Amino acid sequence: MNLSKSVSNPPSTLILNGSRSHNQISFTYDSGFEDNETLKILNVLRFHKVKATFFLTGIWVEKFPDIAKLIYSEGHEIGNHSYDHPDMIKLPNDEIIENILKGEDVIKKITGINPRPLFREPFGSFNKKVFEAVGEAGYKYSIYWSIDTIDWKLPPTRVIVNRILKKAKNGDIVLMHLAGNNTAESTDIALKNLKTFGFKLVTVGELLKQNLHYK
Repeated sequence: MNLSKSVSNPPSTLILNGSRSHNQISFTYDSGFEDNETLKILNVLRFHKVKATFFLTGIWVEKFPDIAKLIYSEGHEIGNHSYDHPDMIKLPNDEIIENILKGEDVIKKITGINPRPLFREPFGSFNKKVFEAVGEAGYKYSIYWSIDTIDWKLPPTRVIVNRILKKAKNGDIVLMHLAGNNTAESTDIALKNLKTFGFKLVTVGELLKQNLHYK
């Protein structure tokens, strides 16, 4: 793995949401170490003809390679979520870069695609040092969120759905997880309602195309 810093990249740019002028919303799903609902989530997205963005850890991709390949083959976007989900604020710069690139290497090896330029910091934990390291690793964008479903705490479906629908507005990025219990069902109900409200569901990459700086 080449950690050469002969070419310095600018710090990664924090993205909280897309354009508030366009009626688009992006659903995102984070992996960690386990998998509960990914196949169900993919079935729901397929039924609704919606593409989402999946932020995958390298260790999850190693553990569930066939599911990772399926995510990509069905046209969804894949971003990097590190190799093994550390709190990057607690790591020195070189270890942050190494962890990010290790995750990237696994994703590329198994799915055949490069997750750049989208990175999501584990736990949503970041500071100036982390953004500098993420940028140095080659990731222009650190994708946060504007709606947190907190589905990892395994709340009832109605709670997850309400957290989405009560706050939904143009440009939102919704955070969910692959290891939830009611995430697939919540996705189904939320998508039905959001479409009725006139929202278009897009990937993070598509969402950011409304921002002139996105490439």
